[in-house]
Amino acid sequence: MDREAQQLKDVLVSRGLKNTRERETILKELEVRKGHFNAEKLYFALNRKGTKVSLPTIYRTLKLLEKYHLIDRLDIKQNCFYYESIFQKKDHGHMICERCGRIVDFPSCSLEILKTQIDKERNFKSANISIQIFGLCGNCQKASENRALGTDGGQRCRRKKN
Repeated sequence: MDREAQQLKDVLVSRGLKNTRERETILKELEVRKGHFNAEKLYFALNRKGTKVSLPTIYRTLKLLEKYHLIDRLDIKQNCFYYESIFQKKDHGHMICERCGRIVDFPSCSLEILKTQIDKERNFKSANISIQIFGLCGNCQKASENRALGTDGGQRCRRKKN
């Protein structure tokens, strides 16, 4: 088990939780997973690798990891939550397409300046900033324009993989 997965395991054990085979499998997968994921993507990724972890176990484990701040949850407003591991996370914001659900990260250089300024002005020590901007991605904008012009050929906007 690599360093990050071991740290996640240690946090769970320190809180008196059992380290099951399924949890360890999920932790190992989260360590190598890049970008955002939802429970179903995690389930299918594990199944493709021949690992059998039930979808309810994945949901319970994600809820547990979120409770202990080991993953962050993103609500993309499409009846589906996406997650990102704290080990993959750098300070950044998210642009979320309201049509297809695509999540695009953007750097937070100016957000850090804003955070520092607000902390100083308000005598506050912030841990992080979470910014989510909702709108339409380039593909969905193009699809909307094509539909308006009647040139979409019946195609629908498809979500690109992150």
